[in-house]
Amino acid sequence: MVKILVAEPSYLVRKGILTILNELKAVTKVEEASNLDDLQEALENTIPHILLVNTTISSIPKGDRIIKKYLLEMDVISIFNTPLPDQVNEKSISIFDSKAILLNKLRDQVKNNQKSVKQLDTSDDLTDREKDVLQKVALGKTNKEVANELFISTHTVISHRKNITRKLGIKTVSGLTVYAILNQLIKLEDIS
Repeated sequence: MVKILVAEPSYLVRKGILTILNELKAVTKVEEASNLDDLQEALENTIPHILLVNTTISSIPKGDRIIKKYLLEMDVISIFNTPLPDQVNEKSISIFDSKAILLNKLRDQVKNNQKSVKQLDTSDDLTDREKDVLQKVALGKTNKEVANELFISTHTVISHRKNITRKLGIKTVSGLTVYAILNQLIKLEDIS
């Protein structure tokens, strides 16, 4: 399961990249951002495995800081608005690249990333205990309340929450709540 975020100000270019990514079978989730604020919000909610970002966004000092904050957790591919020289690295694409070139470059990046995702995490599925913790967290319980209700230590709750965040790529309680609702771990009416 490879998650990709496309940060591209041009609607036409962004939709074109999304269309090409949809042809890659290994890509399971693609999100988009059209500006710096959208990029920051998207990264705060879910960290993708691959970030495709236009250099007009990443070259802004604030954009560079935002990307560097999450750099260890994702691969970054730069989108250039100019043709690329022949000896450019594989983590760069150009809006002038042909569909075949883009597909090859993106397929290679997705395959490389897919291998590392499988090595880091052999299962995207949450354990039963992680689901129990997620249910309680989604219902607004504190770590201490979760620990008391599940008869485990607060440290164990924190460990489970770290694993949940790593597996799902969701950092916020609101994001975890939405995930829990969508995956029927809790019901909407359970939320107070």
